[in-house]
Amino acid sequence: MDDSQRQPQPPKKVVVCGGGIIGVCTAYFLAKKGVAVTLIERSSIACAASGKAGGFLALHMCDGGPLSSLARTSFNLHRSLAEQLHGSRSYGYRPLTALTVSVNESESPPPRNPILPSWVNGGVESGEVVGTMETTAQIEPQLFTRALLATAVAEYGVEVVTAKVESVAAEGEGVVVKVDGGGVIGGVGMRWFWLLGRGLVSCRSYHMVRKYTA
Repeated sequence: MDDSQRQPQPPKKVVVCGGGIIGVCTAYFLAKKGVAVTLIERSSIACAASGKAGGFLALHMCDGGPLSSLARTSFNLHRSLAEQLHGSRSYGYRPLTALTVSVNESESPPPRNPILPSWVNGGVESGEVVGTMETTAQIEPQLFTRALLATAVAEYGVEVVTAKVESVAAEGEGVVVKVDGGGVIGGVGMRWFWLLGRGLVSCRSYHMVRKYTA
């Protein structure tokens, strides 16, 4: 069968459940590839953990572990997205120098470490540069997620539905997603269903202090 006799394939359609950073990035990049995407969020975009994280980006954070390649790709992708989306203005993207310090709570302050910036004071007894302007950066994660979705909607036609997902089921040649209030999203041609979120990324906990400069 030559190309002229082949039946045209229906456009791929995807439902993404969850308007956090993972769901929004999935919707954005799929839509950019020409996939018809509907994103369902029960509350508001990046209203939970995705909007309350520190937004710290590090090229080398996961070096030596299984996520090293992913972390490096993510860091470089953030840099290119910041250029495309005017990240410094729209969601606070900024390269920065990162330090790690230890604190001495004794009454006698330790000698000042010369690598520390002038605004660091108190009982800081040691410091180490752990990132440079080339290897560490920071964003406001809620603003980033919302800016990315706004671009996905405006430029790539992503549809956003505010509703709670009640059920997901295969039906015929497609997938049906039922939401509260009796709404139905999907049907024939809804070939993929993405459910993303918990369990994809392991995390470590840090205390972070940041200073904004003009």
